[in-house]
Amino acid sequence: MPAPVADKTVLVQIEKLIHGGAGLAHDGSLAVFVPGVLPGESVSVHLERQRKGFAEGRLLDVVSPSSDRVEAPCPVYGQCGGCQLQHATAAAQLTLKRNVLAETLARVGGLTDLIVPPLVPSPEVFGYRNRARFAVAAVAGQPPELAYYEEKSHRPVRIETCLLLPPALNDAVRAINDLLAVGGAIASNLREVRLGMSFTSGELVVQYLGEHATRRQAEAWFAAVRSNIPNLKGQSLIVGRGEHSRRWTDGNLTLAEAVAGVTFLFGERSFTQANFKLNETLVRTVMDWVTAMRGSEPLRVLELYAGVGNFGLPIAREGALVTLVEGHRTALTNARETAKLNRIRNCRFRSDSAEAIMRISKPEEYDVIVLDPPRSGLSKEGLAELLRLRPRWILYLSCDPPTVARDVRGMRTAGYHVSRIQGFDMFPQTMHVETLVELTGRV
Repeated sequence: MPAPVADKTVLVQIEKLIHGGAGLAHDGSLAVFVPGVLPGESVSVHLERQRKGFAEGRLLDVVSPSSDRVEAPCPVYGQCGGCQLQHATAAAQLTLKRNVLAETLARVGGLTDLIVPPLVPSPEVFGYRNRARFAVAAVAGQPPELAYYEEKSHRPVRIETCLLLPPALNDAVRAINDLLAVGGAIASNLREVRLGMSFTSGELVVQYLGEHATRRQAEAWFAAVRSNIPNLKGQSLIVGRGEHSRRWTDGNLTLAEAVAGVTFLFGERSFTQANFKLNETLVRTVMDWVTAMRGSEPLRVLELYAGVGNFGLPIAREGALVTLVEGHRTALTNARETAKLNRIRNCRFRSDSAEAIMRISKPEEYDVIVLDPPRSGLSKEGLAELLRLRPRWILYLSCDPPTVARDVRGMRTAGYHVSRIQGFDMFPQTMHVETLVELTGRV
């Protein structure tokens, strides 16, 4: 049932930002949430949807702007759902996100006395992403082209240049859009395009998802793209869905990136951190924290949701005995290849879910468990199994403050305490923040 329409214009003062980036204000006793604002600003807002206890508003005018406000450089900011904070200075973004993180940890996790340090900033606030995912859609009657989506919508937004991408990826976007405009069998059947690049080599890979095509059509498309993207290393086209899908490839789809002294290999279907420059700092922070745990014997480390071994392989390179667990076979294959390339031998690889591996593991088998779960966090079973293993230390990385707050609360209930926490501004211009928490248990 759709929310009732409020249809009212009010003048309110923004009290703070909340998780997701909206500003919180009050019209009498009614809470009002409005995007595109900053704390302390007086704004004119049109209340568009009212729900029980609160209303959602649309910003009409900033009557009294914050000194932290800047003009957003992106022409589709406010329409595209990718960014929420381009209207704030880089310094203000760090403070706003730290405040939201601290409040969420206190409200959801019960960590009311925890001091959250300033976020580690990204070396670059624009052009930092090494990958992007686009829908292919016809916007306003134009030929199909690469597009993002509006916030909380599947309405496409035409993208000529994304400021979060480096020039090489934006050049690739324009080249693919030019080919889509020409038309043809492939252009009319694509539904999604994924781009990735290596900052180390400058090479690109592209993955296309479509409905149907022939091998000859795929090869013709590959040739056209390759002639327009000179630094293209490889590309693939997947048509159909599920077990009925077909895949064609052109070139080599494996990229290499140097992180913390390890040359990582990863494919277009493997999860990696999107901000590789800040990922270097993140990985070295994890390594430093693990180094402080070392005693006379090598640490036994279990990395769950390991992906390509972002943390486990650098830790193993420093002498720890590491077991990497990853359910995505392509990512685990990349991790094995990376270990072989870098001559890292004190590592075991397990292709299964985190829950399945923990179920067959023994209590106190590992000194440290490092985990970087999906946005949804740990399942109830996963949390229970982790606690059953009783590692001395837990290093938990999360991209979602409410999730990490919830899971950390469960760990604290079981006797662990938060010994360190650090946020990383992995995605400038957005409200997303990566949070690393160290929990200590048995002595």
